[in-house]
Amino acid sequence: MIKFIPISFLILSIFLTYIGRKFLIIEVSSFLGILIIILALIIIFLGLSTLILNRTTIIPGDKPKKLVKEGIFRFIRNPIYFGDLLLVIGFSLLFKTLIGFFISILFFFILDRIVIPIEEKILEETFKEEYINYKKNVKRWGIF
Repeated sequence: MIKFIPISFLILSIFLTYIGRKFLIIEVSSFLGILIIILALIIIFLGLSTLILNRTTIIPGDKPKKLVKEGIFRFIRNPIYFGDLLLVIGFSLLFKTLIGFFISILFFFILDRIVIPIEEKILEETFKEEYINYKKNVKRWGIF
């Protein structure tokens, strides 16, 4: 089940943000939304490519073959989820609606309280002290 939560909710979040573009309209430059979307895609690409180059899983909830601590993972433990969150925020700005911001808050809590703890349990069981030390040195969301 965890394998489908992040991507399914990301797609649903962007779709609901698009549908909600006629409600709770905000005055903001669409250009800012485009910049955030581009930044999000770069972060997601860096996270995915680092995992692929290290020949470990990119599927949420699968047991990884290697603990990746290089590249963007030196700065943030969950760059793909962070990029996903930025995508929803970027689309909210692009569509000029507050709906997406409310959805992004919900998305954040689903990731932070449900998805990531399950993945971290798998990582701790697989890599033990190495992962615990990594957690001490690198923040979950890069800033907290």
